[in-house]
Parts: sequence; structure tokens; C-alpha cells
Amino acid sequence: MKTIYAGMSITNPQFNALVEVLVKILDQYQAPPKEQQELLAVLGPMRSDIVTR
Repeated sequence: MKTIYAGMSITNPQFNALVEVLVKILDQYQAPPKEQQELLAVLGPMRSDIVTR
């Protein structure tokens, strides 16, 4: 992951915005809460690899 996102200069606010939009879409399509939490649990630890500044 670090290699893929290294040159993109993604910030914490940008990552947070991605998560907010993702949650809104999951809610809009009525994804079950358990599956939403599972997805966010996978995405959360990737923050340190994705956010580079």
C-alpha cells in the first residue's frame, strides 16, 4: 500500500472525507451494519500507509 500511495500526498482530512463518503454510500444502499464495520475495520489500519502528509 505505501508504494501505491507514496506520491499522492494524501492528507488526514482527505482520508477522513473518503471514509465519510463511503459510510454515506453504504447507508444509502442499506448495507448491513456488520458489513459496514467489517469494511471500516479493514480500511482503518491502512490509514498509515495511505496518508503520507
